[in-house]
Amino acid sequence: MAYEATTIAWMRGNSLFDALSDAAFTELVKQSKIETFTSGQLLIEENCKNESLYLITHGRVKIIINNTEVDSQQAGETIGEISISHISPPVANVVADGDVETVSFPISVIDKLCADNADFAAQLRNIGMKKVYDS
Repeated sequence: MAYEATTIAWMRGNSLFDALSDAAFTELVKQSKIETFTSGQLLIEENCKNESLYLITHGRVKIIINNTEVDSQQAGETIGEISISHISPPVANVVADGDVETVSFPISVIDKLCADNADFAAQLRNIGMKKVYDS
């Protein structure tokens, strides 16, 4: 129960999830899991299949393209929107910068939510595209 309460608090603090109905939100919480990563560990690998959308709950990740750090994301932010929304395969390596904890959401669940909720799908694409163009 403490896990779900913490997950809900983090998700409510991120605008990506605002478009979801209460039922869809609750189902997404049930399908999520906590994952931890140690410093240097890959969360997402460039040009490889990505199976999850991540909401960072602790720590920081580096976004690396061609061995150059181009951005970072920290607690409260999501990663994986570009590949999860099928815009393209992952365009960068995402690497833990110290210990990182995330809530991960399986691609199959995100795909269903996108199919059932156009506003959520649009928000996911918009966040992904903003990250591409702001890099």
